Amino acid sequence: MSFRLKTILGVALIEAVLLLILVWVSLAQLRSTGEDQLLQRAQTTAALFATTTTDAVLASDLASLESFIEEVLKNPGLVYARVRSTDQVLAEDGSTDALQKPFVADEGFDELNDGIFDTTAPITVGGESYGHVEVGLDVAHLHEQLARATKTFSGIAATELLLSALFSLALGALLTKQLHALIRGTRAVAEGRYGYQVNVEGRDEIAQAAKAFNRMSSGLADLMTENTQQRDALQSTSDLLTGLVDNLQSGVIMVDMQGKVLHANQGLLGLFHLHCAVDELKGLDHAELTRMLIKNFDNPQTAQKKFDAITALGEPQKNLLFQLSGNRFIETDYTPLLTNGVQYAHLWNHRDVTERTLARRQLQERRRQLDTVFELSPDGFVYFDGKGEVSSVNPAFCKMTGLKEERVVGIPRSHFFPVLTSQCGITDIDDSEGFRLIRTTIPKTHMLACRERSLFDDQGEHAARVIYFRDITHERELDEMKSDFLATAAHELRTPLASVFGFAELLLEFEHDEETRRDMLETIHKQSSHLVNMLNELLDLARIEARAGKDFEITRQPLLPIVQDVVDGYLPEDDDRSLIVDLPDTLATVPVDETKFKQLLGNILNNAFKYSPDGGDISMQAASKENTIDIIVHDEGIGMTEDQIESIFDRFYRADKSGNIPGSGLGMSLVKEIVNIHGWDIEIESTMGKGTAVTIRIPLDNAAINGMRKAG
Repeated sequence: MSFRLKTILGVALIEAVLLLILVWVSLAQLRSTGEDQLLQRAQTTAALFATTTTDAVLASDLASLESFIEEVLKNPGLVYARVRSTDQVLAEDGSTDALQKPFVADEGFDELNDGIFDTTAPITVGGESYGHVEVGLDVAHLHEQLARATKTFSGIAATELLLSALFSLALGALLTKQLHALIRGTRAVAEGRYGYQVNVEGRDEIAQAAKAFNRMSSGLADLMTENTQQRDALQSTSDLLTGLVDNLQSGVIMVDMQGKVLHANQGLLGLFHLHCAVDELKGLDHAELTRMLIKNFDNPQTAQKKFDAITALGEPQKNLLFQLSGNRFIETDYTPLLTNGVQYAHLWNHRDVTERTLARRQLQERRRQLDTVFELSPDGFVYFDGKGEVSSVNPAFCKMTGLKEERVVGIPRSHFFPVLTSQCGITDIDDSEGFRLIRTTIPKTHMLACRERSLFDDQGEHAARVIYFRDITHERELDEMKSDFLATAAHELRTPLASVFGFAELLLEFEHDEETRRDMLETIHKQSSHLVNMLNELLDLARIEARAGKDFEITRQPLLPIVQDVVDGYLPEDDDRSLIVDLPDTLATVPVDETKFKQLLGNILNNAFKYSPDGGDISMQAASKENTIDIIVHDEGIGMTEDQIESIFDRFYRADKSGNIPGSGLGMSLVKEIVNIHGWDIEIESTMGKGTAVTIRIPLDNAAINGMRKAG
C-alpha cells in the first residue's frame, strides 16, 4: 500500500474518529446540560408556584390564583399553568391544546411524546393535601436545537471526511500543520471553548476541513449562546418568583441541606422584629436563625423541639399554629424541595394570623355562649339562613311542637307555617305584622306567641331571619283561672250571704213565733259557719302559697300516732256511718307537719262521706311499701269522670253541680298544696257511679327505711 493511500486512509480514519468523538461528546454534553437546566427550571417553578398559591387556595381566592397564573406564564417557554384543589380545577391558563390533554407528570425527557415537559407540585396544609399545581414547559425548541446540531455536526463530519478523502494527496507538510491546528481546535471545543477558530491556509482539502471545523465550532458557540440565553431566562424567572416571595407579607426561609440559609424575605424581618438586613441572613446557619426567631415565641422550648422534629421528619407540614409573645399568633408551613426525588432544600413559610385567630376564638366563644342560651332557653327559636331555609331549631321548639329537628331543617320560609299547621294542628288566632298568636293541638294544646325578626349584615343587606316562639299556655290558663276564681268565689259567697241577709231581714221586719224564729236563726248560723269555713280555707290556701310552706312545722315523727288521732272516733256531722280502718302495727318516722297532715286527711275523709250520699262503705288503710307509705281512702259514692278528675284540684271546683252536697270546693285544693309542700304524691282513681279512691304516697328516705328494717 502506497504512502499516499496510507496517508489518505490514515487521515480519513483519524478525522472520522475525532469528529465522531467530538460530535458525540458535544451533543451528549449539550443535551445533558439543556435537559438538566430545563428539569430544574420546571421543578423549581412548580415548587415556588405551589408555595405562592397556597394561601389563595386555602381562601378559594380565584382572582389571586388567576393573577399568579398570568405572572408565571410570562416566563419564556412556559406553555400552561393550572391550579387544582382535591376535586376540581381552581384556575388555569395557557395553551388550549395542552390544557385539554390529561395531565401526566413526566419523570424524564425519554417519556416525552408531546413536546411539553409536564411537572407538578403539591399544595398541602397541616399535612393534608388541598390540591396541587401543574405546569408545562416547551421542549420543542431544545429538541430543534439538538436536531439541528446533530444534522449540522453530521453534515460537517461527512463533508470533512469527503474532503479529506478527495484532497489528502496534496496534504504534505501543510497536512501536518493543519492537522495539529484541528487537534488543538478539537481540544479547545472539548474543553468548552465553543467558537474556537483554527487558521486556514490554502484552499486544499485540509483547509476546507479547517473551515468546516470553524463552522462547526461557530455552530456550537451559537448553540451554547442560545443555551446561555435560556439559562438567563430561567434565572429571570427565578428572580421574578424571588421578587414575588420577597413581597409577600409572610416570612419565607429557604435552607440548603447543609443547614445554611439560601434565601429569606423582608416579611420575615417584620414578622419577628429582626433588626438586620435580609442579605445578612443569607449564608447564616439555620439553627442560629431559629434561635433568633424563637425568642419571640410564647414557649421557645416547645417551638424549638417542634421545628427540630419537623426538619428531622422531612415531610410537608401545613398550618402549624404557634403563639408569640404579645398575644400574637403565626402559622408555619414546611415544604421539602425535591429534584428527581432527592431533597435539595427546606422551605419555611411563617405568616401572621393574629387577627384571624383572635377573631375565630372570639367567634367560637360567642357562638358557645349563644348555643348555650339557645339550648337552655325555655322559648322556641327557629333560625333561617340567608337562603330563607331553616338552618337550626332549639330543643324548646321541638318540645313545643313535637317536631324533630331533622323534620324542619332545610324547609324554606314559605313552607314553614304550612308544615306546622299540618303537623301540629295550628289555628291562627292573631296574625298582626311582626306578631302572631297561635294555638297547637298536637302533641297537646299549647298557646304560642310568635314573633319574627330579620337580621342584617354590615352593609344593611338581609342576612338571616329568626322566629321566636313563647309558650303562654300557663299565662292564659292563669288568666282564665283568675276569671273563673273571681266568678266562682262571688257565686259561692253570694249564696250563703243572701241566705243570711234574707233571714236576718225577715227577723227584723216581721214578728215570728219562737219555733220559726229559731229555725231562721239556725239557718243563719249554718250559712255563717259555711262562710267562715270557706274563708278559712281560702286564707289557708293564700297563706300556704304566699309563704311557700315557710309556716309549716315539719319535723321527723312517727306517722302512725298522727293517723290514729285522725281516725279515732271520726264521725261526720249528721252521719251515722262508721269509718273502716286498716292500719299496720307500725309506720315509719317521716318529716311531717302534724297539724297540716291532720287537715289534709280530714278533708279527704269529709269528701268521702259527702260524696257517698246513698251510703256505702268508707275505708282507710295505710300500707308500707319498699320506698313509700301509701295512705288510701276509698268510698263507694257517686264517683267521677276523667275530666272531673283532671279538675278536682281546681279551686271552687265541685264534682256535684246540683248543690245538694254542701261544700266550698276548696278542700282538695288545700290537700294538693299540703301534699306539694311536703314533697309527696297524690293519686285519684275513680269510676262514675262506683266510687273514688284517693292515695297519698309518702316517699321514705334512707333513715326511715333503715328504721323500718330495724323495727321489722
